[in-house]
Amino acid sequence: MLLPVHAREELDGAVDLGLLNAAFGVRALTGALVYGAVGSRFRRWPVFTIAFLIGGLPRFVAAAFTDTFTPLAVIMAVEGLAFGVLNPIMATVTYETAPGELRSRVLSARTASVQLVTPLGGLAAGFLVDSVGLSSALLAVGGVYLLATLCPVIFPSWRQMDRTGSPHDRARGSLPQGSGAKQV
Repeated sequence: MLLPVHAREELDGAVDLGLLNAAFGVRALTGALVYGAVGSRFRRWPVFTIAFLIGGLPRFVAAAFTDTFTPLAVIMAVEGLAFGVLNPIMATVTYETAPGELRSRVLSARTASVQLVTPLGGLAAGFLVDSVGLSSALLAVGGVYLLATLCPVIFPSWRQMDRTGSPHDRARGSLPQGSGAKQV
């Protein structure tokens, strides 16, 4: 939302924006592949929380305080690597916690919700840039993002993502035979 404005006003335009997004995307794919290969060795909650914290505030602060490409590219590459683990974790948790007969509805509702609010973010970002300027808007959005990324730290319910097995099995206190999963 704010990155295209920053690229237009502070960097060299669309080429820099494309390179930043490419650096982020390549590293996000790398993060997902690495997590897919070794992620089962780690607890989900700490990995998710650290990745979420790395992926939020830094890009906004860097963009607010620099008008050069390289620092932002490095930060976005690191953020991409961190963000690469978020979707596999969230998908796994969703598949484990949504009952099979409701799974398609849960996934559809989640997708529809995200697509519904996405344009509102662009609208709010445009309003914020017009109202307070680009640097202040970047810092404000970064601050809100930081608050959102602190949710897994503040709210204990996020720690439940480390539980394994189906919701039914967790409710009755047992796990399926041969699941190999540890009960927490």
